[in-house]
Amino acid sequence: MLKFKINNDVWQIEEKKKDELKELYETGTQEKTYFVFGVTVKSKHCIYINQDMCKEQKIKTLKHELTHCYIWEYGLYNVMDINEEVICDIVASSNDFINEIVLLYND
Repeated sequence: MLKFKINNDVWQIEEKKKDELKELYETGTQEKTYFVFGVTVKSKHCIYINQDMCKEQKIKTLKHELTHCYIWEYGLYNVMDINEEVICDIVASSNDFINEIVLLYND
């Protein structure tokens, strides 16, 4: 488990077995799914990564989930008009944060 801080909130990253992750996703979304790469649970400040994937896929998934975390922490989930400029702003402003956490996760 890895803990990190963003916008004065402490979050953690945990790996879970694919069946646990699938159940967590389906319970949270009320949607059936075949496979889950990762889940961000905002109310618990937790990012869960599927432990049954190769390292490269875990990193891609972590970057995706950290983007959810960043969007949530900085209030960007309220943006209704998503366009290319908004996406570019999110990527540009979150890049250092995401890369820093990924490096910690890799260690």
